[in-house]
Amino acid sequence: MINTKKTNFPIGVFDSGLGGLTVLKYLLKTFPEQDFIYLGDLANLPYGNKSKDKIIHYSIKCSQFLESKNVQGIVIACNTASSYALKSVKAKTSVPIFDVVSPCVQKIANSEINNIAILGTEKTIESKIYSKSINAINSKIKIYNKACPLFVPIVEEGLENSKISMNIIDYYLNDIKKQKIEKIILGCTHYPILLESLNDYFNNNIEIIHSGPVVAERLLSLLGLNLLKSPSNRTVSYYVTDLPSRFKKFGNKFLDDNIDKVKLVSI
Repeated sequence: MINTKKTNFPIGVFDSGLGGLTVLKYLLKTFPEQDFIYLGDLANLPYGNKSKDKIIHYSIKCSQFLESKNVQGIVIACNTASSYALKSVKAKTSVPIFDVVSPCVQKIANSEINNIAILGTEKTIESKIYSKSINAINSKIKIYNKACPLFVPIVEEGLENSKISMNIIDYYLNDIKKQKIEKIILGCTHYPILLESLNDYFNNNIEIIHSGPVVAERLLSLLGLNLLKSPSNRTVSYYVTDLPSRFKKFGNKFLDDNIDKVKLVSI
């Protein structure tokens, strides 16, 4: 639970890079008076091809940095970190920790569907966290897992609306397209930037679920108005471990808002 003595303190959000901004975007809309601090660990991007030990190490460092800013809670806005480091982060921090995997798992597992596809980084798919968690609740759902490692660099390079992106989408998802998929979960917070291209590829016939709105809805149901007690002139602070100019340049499209100031930090 959120510490009631800290309800006027900011909420921390971290990711390996820009992708977590797709989660922050919905948190800002859902909690319009809440202060936030965002940390992008660009020095170690991407987490999706790192070892488990490295992912845990980076995630703990990020969470400890945010905790040093006196946040009241932390959202791990990275599916890879949520898959491998959630328990370790919780063990090393004293504030509530929220992940981006479990809200989507609950949404799918409690629905009346038969076939879904999970798209994610190599490490997230390798962990089978979605498959195991969903089938532990609903064993009838058939799950197709697909690692799409090039999606993150496409997005980070601003190529999401290019012919290159459509060719890579087809390369990864041609087999999925032939299945009777009812819903797709984007198991990486970078992937919503490809949402328009993915909808075009599937002819808008498949519902595509991503973390941002689901996580925001989940936090609202869990925490209610506890998160709405900051001053009305809320602040959103941005920190990165590398390339602040790059973060500022490309971050606006993830957030659908202007990022005015980005601070470079070492964690």
